[in-house]
Amino acid sequence: MWNLINLYISKSKKEKNLEALFYAYRYGSIAGKFPTNIKYADSALSVAKNSNLTKTLIDAYLNRGNINMAEENYQKALEDILNANKLSQQIGNEYIYNKTIYIIAQNKIYLGQYEDAKKELEVCLTFFKSNLHNKTALGKNYEMYYLYSLMSLIDSNTKLGLFQENRIHLAEAFQYVKNNNLNQYLPYFITSEGLIAYYSKDYTTAISKLSEAIRLYNDQWTHITEIYYLGLSYWHTGKKQLAIKYLEEIDKHYTKTKKLDPQFRSAYEILIKYYTSTGNTDKQLEYINKLMYLDRSYEKNYKYLYQRIVKEYDTKKLVAEKNRIENTLQNQRIMFVGVLVVIVGGFVFFGIRIYREKQNYKKRFEEILAHQSAETPQEETVATLNSLDLPQEQKFDYEYYNKIPGLNPLFVENILQQLDIFETEKRFLDPQISQKLLSEEFGTNSTYFSKIINTYKGKTFTLYINDLRLDYIINHLKNDIKYINMDVKELAAIAGFSSAENFSSNFRRKFDMKPSVFIKMMRDKL
Repeated sequence: MWNLINLYISKSKKEKNLEALFYAYRYGSIAGKFPTNIKYADSALSVAKNSNLTKTLIDAYLNRGNINMAEENYQKALEDILNANKLSQQIGNEYIYNKTIYIIAQNKIYLGQYEDAKKELEVCLTFFKSNLHNKTALGKNYEMYYLYSLMSLIDSNTKLGLFQENRIHLAEAFQYVKNNNLNQYLPYFITSEGLIAYYSKDYTTAISKLSEAIRLYNDQWTHITEIYYLGLSYWHTGKKQLAIKYLEEIDKHYTKTKKLDPQFRSAYEILIKYYTSTGNTDKQLEYINKLMYLDRSYEKNYKYLYQRIVKEYDTKKLVAEKNRIENTLQNQRIMFVGVLVVIVGGFVFFGIRIYREKQNYKKRFEEILAHQSAETPQEETVATLNSLDLPQEQKFDYEYYNKIPGLNPLFVENILQQLDIFETEKRFLDPQISQKLLSEEFGTNSTYFSKIINTYKGKTFTLYINDLRLDYIINHLKNDIKYINMDVKELAAIAGFSSAENFSSNFRRKFDMKPSVFIKMMRDKL
């Protein structure tokens, strides 16, 4: 092969045929290995520039761009592809133009920009599909790029989760391959089915399809995509040792070629995780070092690639977006003013609301203190009278004690007198007190006792006990400074409540205020 290439170069130079010399160098760039391939690609581009043939120059840029892409020199590759794209538009060469769109879409796929890649692939797919009736000619292969574009579009849709759309594309692909006897493309689309199954989390089907594709391939490529996803599928099904064998093939490929597509990066993450779990620190360290090196490479190449695509290839789209923004700028200003007015109004509204709430708190606070002050002298008077051993004429109020049909007024009077003693002795502070225990102690049953409490205290037994406890705490907060310095939990325990939450809930029910707020206002009042 190289004898023929060198003869071709020598003959072209002798005849000073620049177009023939370009093709000779291009053959050398395709046949050579790094860095020979780059050297011949540079020579082909140099000759093309001197030939003054735009078509040849476009081919030269595309050729070097593809070779640099294969060598993962993405910065240089994208520059050449963008140059080819620009020149193809100038001369109206739709084939080359759509070919560059396909290649730029591949760059976007490498970046993980699947939505953008999908848009580009749909454009070039439409072009190549509409020209399938044109027979393949020198430098043109509509069929090949139609199938390549369809393949890439299916894979991009898979990454985007558009599985339903892929059914249509796959049916089209299999039908075309069958009708045109293109069996060499069949395993590629079976792989696409395997990837759809993988991203649908149907790992069993993924393993079946990917294994079938590997058996059907009949070319020189390693097909590490299938190997990678087989490894991931086995990993997800719990067959970790088998998964590691496949993923280590990815590492072997990288060790041999020093190239690795970013989508395969997670293979190293799994390898690190596996060998960490097995305690193999040598392997763990080996894969950590490789992953760190890969990440540095990815950061260098893909950061630049992303900037170039956005700045140069997508300029028209950015300009269109800029014009759209300028056309709506006035509306945005109006919206901004409107939002600002709403925000200011909201601040004013909530400011007034907070002010009113503070005023209501103050009013309720004063009412609580006034209520307690009104009760205290009466209690003291009763206590004073009880302390004097003066004979008092007592008159039985029959009407007052006869409010409950079916209950003897004398019985009711007896229960209420016991309740007075119960309150005086502050037995409501006992957290274990219950309606059942107290009714038995008073010589009655829960039903009668409940009726008496509801009728003469105006509330249920539970509310009656809790209100006594709250009045007790309020009185101490008002008259004893040490209680003001206690927290809610301590006050709840002193009053006989089962928990701070129960105490707070009852406090808010009766006084429409949190106990913490009341305590703060008492402190401020000192």
